Amino acid sequence: MDKRSIIGFVLIMAILVLWQMWFMPTSKPPVAPATTDTTAIAQDSPSGKTNTLPAWGDSTGGSQAVIGEQTAIDTIPVEPEQLVKVETDDVIVTLSSYGGIIKSIKLKHYFVQDGADGDSLVELLTPLEKNPYGAPGVLTLGDEDKILPINNAPFKIEGGDIALTKGNDPAIVSFIYSDQATGGMIRKDYTFSPEKYQIKFRLTVENPKVFGFDDKLTVGWMNPNWPTEKELKRDLEKFAGFYSMGGEVVENKSLKDGKLDLIASGESQWVANRSKYFTNVILTVDTMGSEILVTGRQAKVSDYENKLQDWRQFGVGLTFDLRGSSFSNDFLIYAGPLDYYQLENIGYNLGQLVDMGWKVFRPFAIGILWIFVQMYKFLFNYGIVIIVFSLIMKAVFWPLTRKSSMSMMKMKDLQPKLQEIKDKYTKDPAKLQMETMKVYKEYGVNPFSSCLPLIIQLPIFWALFSVLNNSIEFRAAELAFWITDLSQRDSTWVLPILMGIAMFFQQIMTITDPKQKMIAYIMPAVFIFIFGSMPAGLVLYWTIFSIVGIGEQLLIKKHLDEEKRAKAAF
Repeated sequence: MDKRSIIGFVLIMAILVLWQMWFMPTSKPPVAPATTDTTAIAQDSPSGKTNTLPAWGDSTGGSQAVIGEQTAIDTIPVEPEQLVKVETDDVIVTLSSYGGIIKSIKLKHYFVQDGADGDSLVELLTPLEKNPYGAPGVLTLGDEDKILPINNAPFKIEGGDIALTKGNDPAIVSFIYSDQATGGMIRKDYTFSPEKYQIKFRLTVENPKVFGFDDKLTVGWMNPNWPTEKELKRDLEKFAGFYSMGGEVVENKSLKDGKLDLIASGESQWVANRSKYFTNVILTVDTMGSEILVTGRQAKVSDYENKLQDWRQFGVGLTFDLRGSSFSNDFLIYAGPLDYYQLENIGYNLGQLVDMGWKVFRPFAIGILWIFVQMYKFLFNYGIVIIVFSLIMKAVFWPLTRKSSMSMMKMKDLQPKLQEIKDKYTKDPAKLQMETMKVYKEYGVNPFSSCLPLIIQLPIFWALFSVLNNSIEFRAAELAFWITDLSQRDSTWVLPILMGIAMFFQQIMTITDPKQKMIAYIMPAVFIFIFGSMPAGLVLYWTIFSIVGIGEQLLIKKHLDEEKRAKAAF
């Protein structure tokens, strides 16, 4: 969760608690580190070489091509590039004969929300001219921290363009580079399924030394995520590089002097980079990796108002030890939305790539997301889902709310008696406290009960914020009218203002001291300002919560009035 969101949330909860306490009469939990050794760059690697990042290129975009003495590709023949297009129900993938790499991945069900005209499909790969590592595509091959010329070599293609729809069998396209003189061969097999965002990838290398691989081989996704959101700053705040090692998922998003160059040694299952709503994962199926590479660079990018924003560009790589004269391994590639359930179904703790807030609240967020997804199956609108969920929460908290509201309304009637006690025992604080508590007990009032519903709702509120702010389900999800994206703030301010008005009427009904009326005017205005930057879905939830709260208080007031009339009749 970004710093601005944390500050906003803390302010909201602090104000809510203090707000409740004001109306009472005056009577006196970082990411776990990997369990294996991690080392910064410029340490001696197990192979005896010195790692010298910047990893797979320099900041100008030029690629480093340091290779061994023996090489099958000292000079690369110039041949026309051939492209293979693969289209499934969910993605459009373009592969290149140069290096046998993936050159483009477009998601058919997601559009760029950057405020520009047109409906551009989300593209997961940064254009080459904006890529600081010089990698021509993804699933490039390197020797630890160095990209090799093989990624620009012309591969032969087995297969051709592929079009898959639901019900079709998976299809394979292969890329092969071989050199008969040295006996070197590299083969890349890609298997595509008609649905989902997974690609099976098999890499085979014969006689790896002739291609510049000494004792290690790195499979890299050295292409940063491309920003996709109108609220660009919030999108860029989520950019990070990840890896799984020793059973722990480690996030890397901090740069020092505009750079991050990290090699961590230990058994590794996968590496990934992430934006706010999309991720790319390289997961090894057969042999565990022996090292990971995470590299980051600081850049600038313009938002839809042409304001420059800080853009941290992350690349990742998974390194394997080479033993013998050949290498072969199966991978699973996931390139798509940060869909919690799709990632969880794959396993390997990939669900942790989805930001569900602080660890203590994460179970609540996962539970709320599950409820939302299930409700959507028959309500078909996430705005309506949020409204129904707020009503359910009101029903769940009704016993506590009823008890709290009754105490506050009774305290309103007790104010003359409490003021009389205060005037009588002003110079005797101990007696004042004793007599005040005696009155509370006599009339069945708990002055602190008003805070209890808020404290219990704290995990729900925090988890709800994380779900609405980070879950792909709410990206571009509409309610109706002007509310066209529940994950973004309401730029019209209509919803925050409605919420503030509802809060004003709710609080004015529970004021126990006439001197506190000014606060009832000020506090809703403060909440309008704070909630104005929150996701519209969260504001919708709190608006419905407040409106229903007015009805609850009217109902409770009617019940108390009936009690008074009944007592008066006797």
